[in-house]
Amino acid sequence: MIVTDLDGLPVRLRTPHDLSFTARWGTVFAVLDQQDSGNLCLGVEGPAGRVFVKYAGAPTERYDGDGVDAAARARRAADVYRALAHPTLVTLREAVDVGTGHALVFDWTDATPVGRQYERSHVVRSLDLAARVDAVRQLYDFHAHAAALGWVAVDLYDGSVMIEPATGRVVLCDLDLYERAPVVNRMGRMWGSSRFMSPEEYALGAPIDEVTNVFALGALAHTFLGDDATRSPAAWAGSAAQLAVADRAVRPERKERWPSVAALAEAWRAAREEPDGPNRRC
Repeated sequence: MIVTDLDGLPVRLRTPHDLSFTARWGTVFAVLDQQDSGNLCLGVEGPAGRVFVKYAGAPTERYDGDGVDAAARARRAADVYRALAHPTLVTLREAVDVGTGHALVFDWTDATPVGRQYERSHVVRSLDLAARVDAVRQLYDFHAHAAALGWVAVDLYDGSVMIEPATGRVVLCDLDLYERAPVVNRMGRMWGSSRFMSPEEYALGAPIDEVTNVFALGALAHTFLGDDATRSPAAWAGSAAQLAVADRAVRPERKERWPSVAALAEAWRAAREEPDGPNRRC
């Protein structure tokens, strides 16, 4: 490993790599160099304001693959963000070949990352219950939008989710691997966190579709209202009706889950409107 200085901040790489191209956006003020995806992520501030630069092509410390492959994935990912543009999705400003790779440049957000690896779960827990319930609704509505456009979520997990504590607004990011339907499992064990992966994401040749996405979305309800590792009813902070919606979503048998993301979103909305019952947990 080597450590490169970038505007006074350390960047850990496997081998030297020219990052001087970042000056086109301004001065780097934040570095995220521990991703295993082949992306080097930077906060950069300049005349056009703050941006988040996701650069694929640098030999990052935790990436074992080829930089050329990472850059190709980034070029394809630009199509995902353009096709799925939505108020809940982080805004892509530009996608451009720079250095020896490719950069996706997004609007900067001060939203808090929800992913367990960021150790900010206390921020979610500090939100009032209504805001947490509504965050799940926002997740479901976005993915119903994506499904209606013919897209399937791949590698959907808590690391894809951020939230603005002051407003309760969800901001989605890191949707690079989403694909247009139909999608088939070509890997065996697919990309993703095991806490959010359905059985078909481990089965070579299995269909990956809306019903697969329903599983991850059900687990994400537990991220906001319970414990996504155990999915224990004892950890659930919402109503019994909401727990029933989430639990149906994460059933191992596909035919027992909600048949579509839209059906899941509608069931969640209906459960929110039910009066509190004796099983409400605080």
